[in-house]
Amino acid sequence: MPQARSKCIQHPKAPALVHEIAIQYGHQSSWKEYSARYVAQESRRLEELCRRINSGNLCERASQVRGANVPCSIDLSPGTLSAMMGGQNCHADVVFADGVVWLARFRLCSPISPPLEVRDYVLRSEAATMEFLQRHTRIPSPRVFDWACESDPANTVGVGYILMEKLQGAPLDWQRATTAQRGKIVRQLADVMLEMERHPFDRFGSLVGTPPVAGGEVASAAEIQVQGLAQHSTFRCGVDHGPPGPFRSSREALRALVEAHLGMIAGGEIGTAEDAADLWLAHRFRLDVLVDGMWKVNTAGEDDTFFLKHADDKGDHILVNADFDIVGIIDWEWCSTASKEEAFSSPCMMWPVAAFYDGSNELADEELLLARVFSEGGREDLARCVLDGRRVQRLLFALGPGASHEDRATFARLFMGLKRAFDPEHGGKQDKQGREEQEWEAWRAGALVKWQHDSSLKALLKNA
Repeated sequence: MPQARSKCIQHPKAPALVHEIAIQYGHQSSWKEYSARYVAQESRRLEELCRRINSGNLCERASQVRGANVPCSIDLSPGTLSAMMGGQNCHADVVFADGVVWLARFRLCSPISPPLEVRDYVLRSEAATMEFLQRHTRIPSPRVFDWACESDPANTVGVGYILMEKLQGAPLDWQRATTAQRGKIVRQLADVMLEMERHPFDRFGSLVGTPPVAGGEVASAAEIQVQGLAQHSTFRCGVDHGPPGPFRSSREALRALVEAHLGMIAGGEIGTAEDAADLWLAHRFRLDVLVDGMWKVNTAGEDDTFFLKHADDKGDHILVNADFDIVGIIDWEWCSTASKEEAFSSPCMMWPVAAFYDGSNELADEELLLARVFSEGGREDLARCVLDGRRVQRLLFALGPGASHEDRATFARLFMGLKRAFDPEHGGKQDKQGREEQEWEAWRAGALVKWQHDSSLKALLKNA
């Protein structure tokens, strides 16, 4: 299977994991209905994208970039694109006459797609991140041959795109991997993370080629810098706006993100009239975590050192061969630098999904193995990042728009998992497991009193 998968949904749950939970909780019929709607929606998105792409100009550009004007062809039929499609992007093979094959990556169309300015910024960041990985690290990632933003006047393809190396491997299916196969992946991922650690940054943000370069040009090493975060939800368009950041400390960055989402909840951009107040309370608790000293880095000086962190590490971002050797890591969209605590915590593919959604902070066997691998290599500091990783994982999980997708019971369990990760009264205890909804209601009552004079909360309660 070729390199293909991308973000399935912006919320951290991938459809495969949603399916797993649906089966566990007896919602198979709901899953079938969701699947039917999803297929119909994706078909419409592909048809719209196909209408916009000028395949002749794309092939001409690919031949020009490769040199010697080797002719090529590309099949942009919906059936072909759907075979290599995720939730946000799709791909097609660019086949040259001499047998060389590249991969073309396109952003899918959607009525709720972010504005053009945001899409272009995210693409610029993705291309710059892949360029950095190729030039400065031993991380196996696709080589970028060419790219262009949708708004680039020189782009005659009609859409934003990236032309990249096609890596021969299959997306990792973590859920179906055996214990031995998972163990092999864990040990290789530890090496990948150690390689990431060799390339620290002094700012929290996303890599971008600066100043912007025209499509087809590759940023030089000196031009790739940490700039604002390449995220959809927090990007503000227009004059004197843009992406948040870069930041000098993780506390500063996370506080800015939480405050931005609080503002969006108050402004009606996130949530509904029925759940907005609860979303606001959950985010306001996160702000207390950051302001009141519960958020602490492991050692002095670590809060101003950052490392690249994959934004969607649910498993299919890893390409493996038949022997489960990692041959590539793909889908660097939305990537940013992160604190040491976040960058070296476990990837979400290892989390025990059902238990995590039930509010448990216990680690899965593979997470414990990752910590043990670091410890055996003399890296107790990185092992501690894994063992204590639920703190930052809970803080960031369902932050912003993702939180509004949950039903009330799931929302309560997720919040209590967050509270247990930071509240010393609950630290590590599982004695109240199963009482999350009651705990949430009790905490909510106290929080409403605590923040009763906040104008944003009062407005949300009035409109409920």
